[in-house]
Amino acid sequence: MTVAELAHVFEDWAPKWSAWERDNVGIQMGDLGKSVRTILLTLDMTESVAQEAVARKVDLIVSHHPLLYRPLATVTAQEPTGRIVLALAKKEIAVYSAHTNLDFTTEGVSFTLARVLDLQHIRFLAPLRSTLAKIVVFVPEPHVERVTAAMAAAGAGIIGEYSSCSFQSLGTGTFLGSDRTHPFVGKPGTLEQADEIRLEMAVPRAKTEYVVRAMKSVHPYEEVAYDIYHLENENPNFGMGALGDLPRPTSLKSFLALTSKRLHAPSLRYAGSLNKKIQRVALCGGSGSDLLAAARNQGADVLLTADVRYHTFHEADEQIALIDAGHWETEYPVLETIAARLRGYATLRREPLTVLFSKTNTNPVRSFCFDGRR
Repeated sequence: MTVAELAHVFEDWAPKWSAWERDNVGIQMGDLGKSVRTILLTLDMTESVAQEAVARKVDLIVSHHPLLYRPLATVTAQEPTGRIVLALAKKEIAVYSAHTNLDFTTEGVSFTLARVLDLQHIRFLAPLRSTLAKIVVFVPEPHVERVTAAMAAAGAGIIGEYSSCSFQSLGTGTFLGSDRTHPFVGKPGTLEQADEIRLEMAVPRAKTEYVVRAMKSVHPYEEVAYDIYHLENENPNFGMGALGDLPRPTSLKSFLALTSKRLHAPSLRYAGSLNKKIQRVALCGGSGSDLLAAARNQGADVLLTADVRYHTFHEADEQIALIDAGHWETEYPVLETIAARLRGYATLRREPLTVLFSKTNTNPVRSFCFDGRR
């Protein structure tokens, strides 16, 4: 497998278009055609991780936080990012980063966190909006199945766990071709009527052009009649945070203990009564305190996230508790999900692939607890 092939696999799951516009996701550096046999996974692309990658002779590093978040004016050994780039380039090690696109996808950062905490009925806390379009195309009935299949293969017609979703209705199309046309039905210069199917399929806006090309490639008409509508619907496949339910109600104190144990987080910041009943849990791996209002509106008993500001803790109330479990701690579990997907793809392809977890602790935050006895 090559770097480019693995990037394609990743982006089928967490497409680049779903990331924040200002985010820099995807291939950060490297030869797209390079063969990959060993991958190193890390949350952060630090100098220590780069040194580890060189020592362990990996071909590709997959990081959550981008190596190149901002454009580089220069690449020198006098600054950290330059040293990383130079060291990895010397050993022909590629870097791929999946950041907010991994946050926003199904089974990404927040869904993984929800599963670590045994939540059930997991769904997005705040589904993305304004990311979908609808393509409507008019097709002679004998060709509908072929056109539908081509559009579906290009990425149209996915709604939640359902694929190849479409709506079809029968109607009559009319057209009058000039003497320079070669109509599929009828003759030039004659007003024609034809039975046609109105075929409608939803598509991510970023894939619209690709789906239209696929549709035109199999459509029998030389001039295809089609419309594109932008939709404001929620996108069930992409969103911020996650919402789920514990198997049975528990107290905030017990939920804090569960969170601390499962995330290996010895220190948690929180607001709320320790006796508060917790069953519906909202969460967002990494910085997600801006989702507190959405969590409250969804009836969550608690929001679990990281990087919570002092004044945001004041916004917690009797209805909803708030927990800050740490940025690194709430995102690290997704590396297991990444590893499972990459290994599964390699097994399917029957190709050798070793996926390693970085041994470097990239969490810069340390906790100090003073018990007063020392």
